[in-house]
Amino acid sequence: MKKNRLYIKSKLLKSHGISLIIFIISLSILLFFSTECSIANKISSNNSELNITIEESTDIKQDSEALFKKKSIKILTQNTMLIPFNFIAPAFNQRTGCIIDLILKNYGIACLQEVFSGSSQNRIISSWHDMIYQGVKNDGFNQWQADYFNNWYSLLPDQDKGIWHPLIEAQNVDILADNNNFWGVKVLDRKVNEVEAKLICSPYYIMGPDRGTLDIRQDGGLIILSKYPIIECSAISYSSSSGTDRLAGKGAIYARIQIGPSADDYIHIFNTHIQSHNYSNSRLAQISELMDFISEIIKSDKDYIRPILIAGDFNVAAGKGDNWMELADIYPPETEKTRDSDSLDKETWEYIKFKEIMDNFPSNSLDAACQTDLRDIWQELNPIDPGFTWIGKDWITGNNNPYGDIGNQVAVENGGPQRIDYIFYSSGTGNLYLEPISISLVPDRPELLYCFDKKPKNNGASYECNKISLAHNCSHKSYTVSDHLGLEVNFEVYMNK
Repeated sequence: MKKNRLYIKSKLLKSHGISLIIFIISLSILLFFSTECSIANKISSNNSELNITIEESTDIKQDSEALFKKKSIKILTQNTMLIPFNFIAPAFNQRTGCIIDLILKNYGIACLQEVFSGSSQNRIISSWHDMIYQGVKNDGFNQWQADYFNNWYSLLPDQDKGIWHPLIEAQNVDILADNNNFWGVKVLDRKVNEVEAKLICSPYYIMGPDRGTLDIRQDGGLIILSKYPIIECSAISYSSSSGTDRLAGKGAIYARIQIGPSADDYIHIFNTHIQSHNYSNSRLAQISELMDFISEIIKSDKDYIRPILIAGDFNVAAGKGDNWMELADIYPPETEKTRDSDSLDKETWEYIKFKEIMDNFPSNSLDAACQTDLRDIWQELNPIDPGFTWIGKDWITGNNNPYGDIGNQVAVENGGPQRIDYIFYSSGTGNLYLEPISISLVPDRPELLYCFDKKPKNNGASYECNKISLAHNCSHKSYTVSDHLGLEVNFEVYMNK
């Protein structure tokens, strides 16, 4: 075959001089396409390798999913202003129903503050437990969650089944800590002071702290609700409060929440309401006490620190950046327009001190291996947005503000906009950790429109939850369920098995 090719080639060269040129051109073209095909084959080969790599990566990912599980959890903090007096908390009874609708629809965990109304407490807790019960009954939960609920429910006394909360008053955490399994939850005594702290709990809520100052079931006004089992809980009452806050049980409650099949798959949730009004020293002292309490709680973590979330109304106004009025679509009343607005933009000494306390967490009593940090999720994810969670009734809001264009209809006080509600987090230091994906104000142009038939005065108001399509029936439209806006965070939680 080789000889034949040489013969043909020689024949061509001898017979036709022009054929040499044609041959060279043809050979060049052949080599060109051969090279192109080689490149194309190489690309195709690389693509095949890439496809294999992708498939292998998918397989690895699928394999790792068993080792490295991920789930999403949505968490809310909301100062509810559910105080059982209309002249202090307009339309509190009607707003309770709106708050229940809000939390039942959207959240795996909710931290509520200022739930002082006994009827509101019962309605919220009963509605939450009914939702849990229906979720288990209708296969709406994971199998391990359903098993946990069924085991707990089967051990309840018959008189407690269907009521969803113990038929007893709140009890001190030091007493409950001696009870190995109070209503299905282990109670911890981790107080850092000698102040009485009472609570009530189940695997799906904790309520407190109560100091017995007022003759109501609990006067702390704090509730943690969870679709995931609360396996341990605790509470602390702060050493001192000032002004009218001395009538309330200012403090914090804690829930260790199991989010996976193993009892080691848990996160720490803290809910607090800090001193209000012009009592900076009391406020900072309470925050320091809270940090000590949290440090005591997480000492019991084995191997590594689990994720930590701290939510609540801290009553410390964050600093304001540039153009905050335009960004928030909030404007001062006539009485404020003559003031130097620069003074409203700067960080206060109190906010600076507040950040120092949070940055110094945990307390020095922790081992070096337990060191972790706390981060302000709003500041981390939305550093430009002022994120105001409270404004006084005298300030003016535009249509692009979550309150709507009629201002804060639930507020009973005057005052400039403030970001005073926070969610702090520590992602964890080991196999279980979390990552915040987004944070937003609540409601934020919601599906439900909250309406007043008239502006709330001391004699109360007619307040309803209405679909936006029915909004024309209301003379005053609002987008909030309280004088505060809530905060909603979407988390990705990773569990390395």
